[in-house]
Amino acid sequence: MPNEPSNKEILEAINVFSTETDKHFNKIDGRLDKIENTMVTKYYLNDKLDEKLADLRGDLVVLVRKEDSKMKKLIDILKKRDLLNDTEFNEIMSMEPFPQLAL
Repeated sequence: MPNEPSNKEILEAINVFSTETDKHFNKIDGRLDKIENTMVTKYYLNDKLDEKLADLRGDLVVLVRKEDSKMKKLIDILKKRDLLNDTEFNEIMSMEPFPQLAL
């Protein structure tokens, strides 16, 4: 059996194989770390974006309410001066974004 490898040759081949396998695992581990860090960042950014959008929506509602109160005041003045009849007044006051029910 002259062509059979010696134990030393087998161990050297195993050593080379395991070294190459370790290199591949290290590359994969690095990629997984990068993916994990990116995912954490995306989740964090999405949470922050949701907060900012909610704040913006609240600010917009406040601004629209202020404009709505100005419009109501103007409509009341027009009604007092008899420039609007009851039907027109009720029609305008029942419009969006903050409708009032006619009493």
